[in-house]
Amino acid sequence: MANLTQANLETTVLYPERVLRRKLPLNLRQAELELFNSDLEQVIPQSKLLVMHDVWASSEGLLFKVGRILPESFAAPFLLDNWKTRSRLKFLAHNYLIKKRRTIEQAAAWIVDDWSGGYYHWFVDTLPRLFSIRERMKDLVLLLPHQYEGLEFVHASLKPFALHSVEFIGKNEVYFCRKLIVPMHTAPSGAHDEEIVRRLRDLLVNSYGVRSGERSERIYISRARARKRRIVNEEQVIEVLHEFGFRIVLAEELSSAEQVQACSSARYLVSNHGAGLTNMLFLPAGSNVLELRNKNDREYNCYFNLASALALNYFYQTCETNRPEEGAHTADLIVDTQRLRENIQLMLNSHQNSDQPVFVSRP
Repeated sequence: MANLTQANLETTVLYPERVLRRKLPLNLRQAELELFNSDLEQVIPQSKLLVMHDVWASSEGLLFKVGRILPESFAAPFLLDNWKTRSRLKFLAHNYLIKKRRTIEQAAAWIVDDWSGGYYHWFVDTLPRLFSIRERMKDLVLLLPHQYEGLEFVHASLKPFALHSVEFIGKNEVYFCRKLIVPMHTAPSGAHDEEIVRRLRDLLVNSYGVRSGERSERIYISRARARKRRIVNEEQVIEVLHEFGFRIVLAEELSSAEQVQACSSARYLVSNHGAGLTNMLFLPAGSNVLELRNKNDREYNCYFNLASALALNYFYQTCETNRPEEGAHTADLIVDTQRLRENIQLMLNSHQNSDQPVFVSRP
Protein backbone atom coordinates (compact mmCIF):
# COMPACT_ATOMS: atom_id res chain seq x y z
CA MET A 1 0.00 0.00 0.00
CA ALA A 2 1.27 3.45 -0.88
CA ASN A 3 2.12 5.79 1.95
CA LEU A 4 2.94 9.49 2.06
CA THR A 5 5.98 10.36 4.14
CA GLN A 6 6.85 13.69 5.69
CA ALA A 7 9.10 14.31 2.69
CA ASN A 8 6.04 14.20 0.41
CA LEU A 9 7.26 10.90 -1.04
CA GLU A 10 4.88 8.15 -2.11
CA THR A 11 6.28 4.61 -1.94
CA THR A 12 4.92 1.34 -3.30
CA VAL A 13 6.51 -2.11 -3.60
CA LEU A 14 7.22 -3.26 -7.15
CA TYR A 15 8.77 -6.63 -6.29
CA PRO A 16 8.91 -8.42 -2.92
CA GLU A 17 12.07 -9.71 -1.30
CA ARG A 18 13.28 -12.96 -2.90
CA VAL A 19 16.25 -15.34 -2.80
CA LEU A 20 18.49 -16.16 -5.76
CA ARG A 21 20.33 -19.48 -5.89
CA ARG A 22 23.09 -19.92 -8.46
CA LYS A 23 24.75 -23.08 -9.74
CA LEU A 24 28.51 -23.45 -9.72
CA PRO A 25 30.67 -22.93 -12.82
CA LEU A 26 30.70 -26.06 -14.92
CA ASN A 27 34.52 -26.22 -14.97
CA LEU A 28 35.03 -25.31 -11.33
CA ARG A 29 38.43 -25.97 -9.75
CA GLN A 30 37.92 -27.08 -6.17
CA ALA A 31 40.73 -24.80 -5.00
CA GLU A 32 38.87 -21.81 -6.47
CA LEU A 33 35.47 -22.48 -4.90
CA GLU A 34 36.03 -19.49 -2.60
CA LEU A 35 35.74 -17.18 -5.63
CA PHE A 36 32.04 -17.99 -5.93
CA ASN A 37 30.89 -19.10 -2.48
CA SER A 38 29.56 -15.70 -1.41
CA ASP A 39 27.31 -15.47 -4.48
CA LEU A 40 25.79 -18.94 -4.54
CA GLU A 41 22.81 -17.71 -2.54
CA GLN A 42 21.76 -14.08 -2.28
CA VAL A 43 18.79 -12.30 -0.77
CA ILE A 44 17.40 -9.65 -3.11
CA PRO A 45 15.59 -6.93 -1.16
CA GLN A 46 12.21 -5.66 -2.24
CA SER A 47 12.21 -3.16 -5.07
CA LYS A 48 10.24 0.04 -4.61
CA LEU A 49 8.59 2.64 -6.78
CA LEU A 50 8.98 6.19 -5.56
CA VAL A 51 6.75 9.09 -6.54
CA MET A 52 8.44 12.41 -5.80
CA HIS A 53 6.84 15.83 -5.92
CA ASP A 54 8.48 19.20 -6.64
CA VAL A 55 11.98 17.81 -7.17
CA TRP A 56 14.83 19.16 -9.29
CA ALA A 57 16.69 17.05 -11.90
CA SER A 58 20.09 18.29 -13.05
CA SER A 59 21.98 17.80 -16.29
CA GLU A 60 24.68 15.98 -14.28
CA GLY A 61 22.14 13.31 -13.41
CA LEU A 62 21.51 14.30 -9.79
CA LEU A 63 18.17 14.81 -8.08
CA PHE A 64 17.87 17.45 -5.38
CA LYS A 65 15.23 19.18 -3.30
CA VAL A 66 15.27 21.99 -0.75
CA GLY A 67 19.05 22.24 -0.95
CA ARG A 68 19.61 18.50 -0.43
CA ILE A 69 21.03 16.07 -2.99
CA LEU A 70 18.83 12.99 -2.89
CA PRO A 71 20.38 9.54 -2.26
CA GLU A 72 18.38 8.12 -5.18
CA SER A 73 20.89 9.90 -7.44
CA PHE A 74 23.58 7.35 -6.57
CA ALA A 75 24.10 3.66 -7.24
CA ALA A 76 25.17 3.05 -3.63
CA PRO A 77 25.05 5.02 -0.35
CA PHE A 78 28.84 5.32 -0.07
CA LEU A 79 28.93 7.27 -3.34
CA LEU A 80 26.79 10.00 -1.80
CA ASP A 81 28.98 9.94 1.28
CA ASN A 82 32.02 10.58 -0.90
CA TRP A 83 30.68 13.97 -1.91
CA LYS A 84 32.49 16.72 -0.05
CA THR A 85 30.66 19.72 1.37
CA ARG A 86 32.41 22.08 -1.05
CA SER A 87 31.29 19.98 -4.03
CA ARG A 88 27.71 20.02 -2.82
CA LEU A 89 27.66 23.76 -2.26
CA LYS A 90 29.19 24.43 -5.68
CA PHE A 91 26.72 22.07 -7.36
CA LEU A 92 23.68 23.57 -5.64
CA ALA A 93 24.74 27.15 -6.29
CA HIS A 94 25.36 26.41 -9.97
CA ASN A 95 22.01 24.67 -10.42
CA TYR A 96 19.92 27.09 -8.39
CA LEU A 97 21.49 30.32 -9.59
CA ILE A 98 23.16 29.87 -12.98
CA LYS A 99 21.49 27.19 -15.05
CA LYS A 100 18.37 27.79 -17.11
CA ARG A 101 15.31 26.53 -15.26
CA ARG A 102 12.56 24.57 -16.93
CA THR A 103 9.39 23.38 -15.26
CA ILE A 104 7.88 20.12 -16.47
CA GLU A 105 4.21 19.88 -15.61
CA GLN A 106 3.72 16.41 -17.10
CA ALA A 107 4.56 13.44 -14.91
CA ALA A 108 8.08 12.25 -15.71
CA ALA A 109 10.14 9.09 -15.11
CA TRP A 110 13.73 8.86 -13.85
CA ILE A 111 15.73 5.61 -14.15
CA VAL A 112 19.42 6.59 -13.92
CA ASP A 113 22.08 7.01 -11.25
CA ASP A 114 25.74 7.99 -11.36
CA TRP A 115 26.78 4.59 -12.79
CA SER A 116 24.15 4.29 -15.50
CA GLY A 117 26.25 5.67 -18.37
CA GLY A 118 28.41 2.53 -18.65
CA TYR A 119 27.42 -0.19 -21.12
CA TYR A 120 27.06 -2.90 -18.47
CA HIS A 121 25.22 -0.73 -15.97
CA TRP A 122 22.88 0.66 -18.63
CA PHE A 123 21.76 -2.73 -19.90
CA VAL A 124 21.50 -4.77 -16.72
CA ASP A 125 20.97 -2.18 -13.97
CA THR A 126 19.14 0.69 -15.67
CA LEU A 127 16.98 -0.91 -18.37
CA PRO A 128 15.44 -3.33 -15.83
CA ARG A 129 14.22 -0.26 -13.93
CA LEU A 130 12.53 0.99 -17.08
CA PHE A 131 11.17 -2.48 -17.82
CA SER A 132 9.56 -2.59 -14.37
CA ILE A 133 7.33 0.42 -15.24
CA ARG A 134 7.01 -0.10 -19.01
CA GLU A 135 3.19 -0.27 -18.82
CA ARG A 136 3.09 3.18 -17.22
CA MET A 137 5.38 4.85 -19.74
CA LYS A 138 2.60 5.71 -22.21
CA ASP A 139 1.64 8.51 -19.83
CA LEU A 140 5.15 9.60 -18.80
CA VAL A 141 8.08 11.45 -20.31
CA LEU A 142 11.43 9.79 -19.69
CA LEU A 143 14.04 12.31 -18.52
CA LEU A 144 17.73 11.64 -19.12
CA PRO A 145 20.83 13.79 -18.48
CA HIS A 146 22.43 15.39 -21.56
CA GLN A 147 25.37 12.95 -21.79
CA TYR A 148 23.06 10.05 -22.63
CA GLU A 149 21.97 11.74 -25.83
CA GLY A 150 25.35 10.96 -27.40
CA LEU A 151 25.31 7.23 -26.54
CA GLU A 152 24.20 5.10 -29.49
CA PHE A 153 23.41 2.10 -27.32
CA VAL A 154 21.01 4.20 -25.25
CA HIS A 155 18.95 5.21 -28.27
CA ALA A 156 19.00 1.69 -29.73
CA SER A 157 17.99 0.01 -26.48
CA LEU A 158 15.13 2.45 -25.82
CA LYS A 159 13.58 1.95 -29.25
CA PRO A 160 11.96 -1.43 -28.45
CA PHE A 161 10.11 0.17 -25.52
CA ALA A 162 8.20 2.45 -27.94
CA LEU A 163 8.25 5.26 -25.39
CA HIS A 164 5.78 8.10 -25.68
CA SER A 165 8.41 10.76 -25.03
CA VAL A 166 12.09 11.12 -24.13
CA GLU A 167 13.71 14.42 -23.13
CA PHE A 168 17.40 15.08 -22.52
CA ILE A 169 18.22 17.73 -19.93
CA GLY A 170 20.54 20.22 -21.64
CA LYS A 171 24.03 20.77 -20.27
CA ASN A 172 23.09 24.23 -18.97
CA GLU A 173 19.57 23.33 -17.88
CA VAL A 174 17.90 22.13 -14.72
CA TYR A 175 14.35 20.71 -14.65
CA PHE A 176 11.80 21.31 -11.93
CA CYS A 177 9.51 18.28 -11.88
CA ARG A 178 6.05 18.54 -10.42
CA LYS A 179 5.79 14.75 -10.28
CA LEU A 180 8.70 12.35 -10.80
CA ILE A 181 8.29 8.57 -10.98
CA VAL A 182 11.46 6.76 -9.83
CA PRO A 183 11.58 2.94 -10.00
CA MET A 184 14.45 1.75 -7.85
CA HIS A 185 16.84 -1.03 -8.82
CA THR A 186 15.18 -4.40 -9.33
CA ALA A 187 18.27 -5.96 -7.73
CA PRO A 188 21.54 -4.63 -6.31
CA SER A 189 24.12 -3.89 -9.00
CA GLY A 190 25.78 -7.13 -10.01
CA ALA A 191 22.93 -9.35 -8.73
CA HIS A 192 20.20 -9.34 -11.46
CA ASP A 193 16.56 -10.32 -11.07
CA GLU A 194 16.10 -13.50 -13.13
CA GLU A 195 12.59 -12.89 -14.42
CA ILE A 196 13.25 -9.31 -15.46
CA VAL A 197 16.56 -9.85 -17.29
CA ARG A 198 15.11 -12.81 -19.18
CA ARG A 199 12.08 -10.81 -20.27
CA LEU A 200 14.35 -7.88 -21.14
CA ARG A 201 16.41 -10.27 -23.29
CA ASP A 202 13.24 -11.33 -25.11
CA LEU A 203 12.27 -7.72 -25.77
CA LEU A 204 15.67 -6.74 -27.20
CA VAL A 205 16.26 -9.93 -29.18
CA ASN A 206 12.77 -9.85 -30.68
CA SER A 207 13.48 -6.32 -31.85
CA TYR A 208 17.03 -6.74 -33.12
CA GLY A 209 17.66 -10.52 -33.19
CA VAL A 210 19.06 -12.80 -35.86
CA ARG A 211 19.00 -11.30 -39.33
CA SER A 212 20.34 -12.43 -42.67
CA GLY A 213 24.09 -11.91 -43.05
CA GLU A 214 27.15 -13.06 -41.16
CA ARG A 215 26.39 -15.48 -38.35
CA SER A 216 28.58 -17.47 -36.04
CA GLU A 217 27.82 -20.04 -33.38
CA ARG A 218 31.08 -19.18 -31.60
CA ILE A 219 32.14 -15.63 -30.75
CA TYR A 220 35.09 -14.03 -29.00
CA ILE A 221 34.71 -10.37 -28.01
CA SER A 222 38.06 -8.61 -27.85
CA ARG A 223 39.01 -5.76 -25.50
CA ALA A 224 42.01 -4.79 -27.64
CA ARG A 225 40.78 -1.19 -27.88
CA ALA A 226 39.91 -0.81 -24.21
CA ARG A 227 42.01 1.25 -21.82
CA LYS A 228 42.20 -1.44 -19.14
CA ARG A 229 41.76 -5.18 -18.56
CA ARG A 230 43.16 -6.11 -21.95
CA ILE A 231 44.86 -9.42 -22.79
CA VAL A 232 48.61 -9.03 -23.15
CA ASN A 233 49.08 -12.15 -25.30
CA GLU A 234 45.88 -11.78 -27.31
CA GLU A 235 47.51 -12.87 -30.58
CA GLN A 236 48.19 -16.29 -29.08
CA VAL A 237 44.69 -16.40 -27.60
CA ILE A 238 43.16 -15.66 -30.99
CA GLU A 239 45.22 -18.44 -32.58
CA VAL A 240 43.66 -20.90 -30.14
CA LEU A 241 40.18 -19.54 -30.73
CA HIS A 242 40.60 -19.85 -34.49
CA GLU A 243 41.44 -23.53 -33.98
CA PHE A 244 37.92 -23.96 -32.61
CA GLY A 245 36.18 -21.82 -35.22
CA PHE A 246 35.50 -18.71 -33.15
CA ARG A 247 34.65 -15.44 -34.85
CA ILE A 248 36.68 -12.51 -33.47
CA VAL A 249 34.55 -9.44 -32.73
CA LEU A 250 35.50 -5.88 -31.80
CA ALA A 251 32.35 -4.47 -30.23
CA GLU A 252 33.43 -0.93 -31.15
CA GLU A 253 33.02 -1.83 -34.83
CA LEU A 254 29.40 -2.96 -34.42
CA SER A 255 26.24 -1.00 -33.77
CA SER A 256 24.11 -2.04 -30.82
CA ALA A 257 21.68 -3.78 -33.19
CA GLU A 258 24.56 -5.69 -34.79
CA GLN A 259 25.83 -6.81 -31.38
CA VAL A 260 22.38 -8.16 -30.52
CA GLN A 261 22.19 -9.91 -33.87
CA ALA A 262 25.64 -11.46 -33.53
CA CYS A 263 25.06 -12.83 -30.04
CA SER A 264 21.45 -13.91 -30.50
CA SER A 265 22.62 -16.54 -32.99
CA ALA A 266 25.63 -17.67 -30.92
CA ARG A 267 25.90 -20.64 -28.59
CA TYR A 268 29.40 -19.99 -27.25
CA LEU A 269 30.80 -16.64 -26.06
CA VAL A 270 34.34 -16.03 -24.80
CA SER A 271 35.73 -12.75 -23.47
CA ASN A 272 37.68 -11.32 -20.58
CA HIS A 273 35.97 -9.48 -17.74
CA GLY A 274 34.52 -6.25 -19.13
CA ALA A 275 31.63 -4.61 -20.95
CA GLY A 276 31.78 -7.02 -23.89
CA LEU A 277 30.54 -9.84 -21.68
CA THR A 278 27.36 -7.84 -21.11
CA ASN A 279 26.37 -9.10 -24.55
CA MET A 280 25.63 -12.49 -22.99
CA LEU A 281 22.29 -10.78 -22.38
CA PHE A 282 21.43 -11.60 -26.01
CA LEU A 283 22.46 -15.27 -25.99
CA PRO A 284 19.72 -17.92 -26.13
CA ALA A 285 19.05 -19.70 -22.85
CA GLY A 286 21.24 -22.77 -22.49
CA SER A 287 24.17 -21.16 -24.30
CA ASN A 288 27.71 -21.15 -22.91
CA VAL A 289 29.96 -18.37 -21.61
CA LEU A 290 33.67 -18.50 -20.79
CA GLU A 291 34.98 -15.56 -18.75
CA LEU A 292 38.73 -14.88 -18.60
CA ARG A 293 39.25 -13.24 -15.21
CA ASN A 294 42.04 -11.98 -12.99
CA LYS A 295 43.22 -14.66 -10.56
CA ASN A 296 43.28 -12.04 -7.79
CA ASP A 297 39.66 -11.01 -8.34
CA ARG A 298 37.71 -11.86 -5.18
CA GLU A 299 35.01 -9.24 -5.72
CA TYR A 300 33.61 -8.95 -9.24
CA ASN A 301 31.25 -11.87 -9.86
CA CYS A 302 28.71 -9.86 -11.84
CA TYR A 303 29.09 -11.92 -15.03
CA PHE A 304 28.90 -15.21 -13.15
CA ASN A 305 25.68 -13.89 -11.61
CA LEU A 306 24.34 -12.60 -14.91
CA ALA A 307 24.96 -15.95 -16.63
CA SER A 308 22.97 -17.67 -13.90
CA ALA A 309 20.11 -15.18 -14.18
CA LEU A 310 19.94 -15.78 -17.93
CA ALA A 311 20.06 -19.61 -17.62
CA LEU A 312 23.45 -19.82 -19.34
CA ASN A 313 26.22 -22.32 -18.68
CA TYR A 314 29.11 -20.46 -17.05
CA PHE A 315 32.78 -21.39 -17.48
CA TYR A 316 35.77 -19.37 -16.32
CA GLN A 317 39.56 -19.25 -16.38
CA THR A 318 41.68 -17.41 -13.85
CA CYS A 319 44.65 -15.59 -15.40
CA GLU A 320 47.94 -14.06 -14.35
CA THR A 321 48.45 -10.32 -14.67
CA ASN A 322 51.41 -8.40 -16.03
CA ARG A 323 51.24 -5.98 -13.08
CA PRO A 324 50.59 -7.89 -9.83
CA GLU A 325 50.56 -4.65 -7.83
CA GLU A 326 47.63 -3.29 -9.84
CA GLY A 327 44.02 -3.88 -8.84
CA ALA A 328 41.89 -6.58 -10.47
CA HIS A 329 39.57 -3.96 -11.94
CA THR A 330 42.26 -2.43 -14.15
CA ALA A 331 45.17 -4.86 -14.65
CA ASP A 332 45.77 -6.54 -18.03
CA LEU A 333 45.75 -10.34 -18.23
CA ILE A 334 48.11 -13.04 -19.43
CA VAL A 335 46.15 -16.08 -20.61
CA ASP A 336 47.54 -19.61 -20.31
CA THR A 337 46.74 -20.82 -23.84
CA GLN A 338 46.99 -24.52 -23.02
CA ARG A 339 44.43 -24.10 -20.24
CA LEU A 340 42.33 -22.09 -22.67
CA ARG A 341 42.31 -25.03 -25.10
CA GLU A 342 41.25 -27.34 -22.29
CA ASN A 343 38.47 -25.03 -21.12
CA ILE A 344 37.11 -24.47 -24.60
CA GLN A 345 37.09 -28.21 -25.18
CA LEU A 346 35.25 -28.71 -21.89
CA MET A 347 32.75 -26.05 -22.88
CA LEU A 348 32.13 -27.55 -26.32
CA ASN A 349 31.77 -31.06 -24.88
CA SER A 350 29.66 -30.12 -21.87
CA HIS A 351 26.02 -31.17 -21.89
CA GLN A 352 24.07 -28.02 -22.56
CA ASN A 353 21.73 -28.35 -19.61
CA SER A 354 24.10 -29.87 -17.06
CA ASP A 355 23.41 -28.77 -13.48
CA GLN A 356 26.62 -30.12 -11.99
CA PRO A 357 30.13 -28.65 -12.22
CA VAL A 358 32.92 -30.58 -13.87
CA PHE A 359 35.56 -30.46 -11.13
CA VAL A 360 39.05 -29.97 -12.53
CA SER A 361 41.68 -31.53 -10.30
CA ARG A 362 44.63 -29.75 -11.87
CA PRO A 363 45.94 -27.13 -9.35
